[in-house]
Amino acid sequence: MVRRDGIEVLDQKADEDLRGAEILLQTDEELLALVGFHLQQFLEKKMKVSLQEHFVKYPKTHDLSALLDLFPQSRITEADNEFAQILSQYAVESRYGLYTDPPWDGRQMLEKTKELADRIRSFWDDP
Repeated sequence: MVRRDGIEVLDQKADEDLRGAEILLQTDEELLALVGFHLQQFLEKKMKVSLQEHFVKYPKTHDLSALLDLFPQSRITEADNEFAQILSQYAVESRYGLYTDPPWDGRQMLEKTKELADRIRSFWDDP
């Protein structure tokens, strides 16, 4: 059984990552790697919250694509998978400069991340 308080803490930490990305975007768009890191962490935590709420076990990973594979596949688009692959680079690789610049600016990346986070909550709903 998953402890409810653990889910709430993870959800709160996700919201803090989102707020961190938003603050960084207000100060300097040259910090795209940091923005990407916080957005990746936000989405990873939101995915893990949703998986825990539905009693789905997941591996210890920062790979958003691997986590996305645990959701009902009928709800996931190819664009979701592509976005998850790109954003996953910011978990570790970005700290060492080993990532490919995304095809979006920081604000677009923020909006795409928030959109996917909102959608993952509905992945469990009946179509």
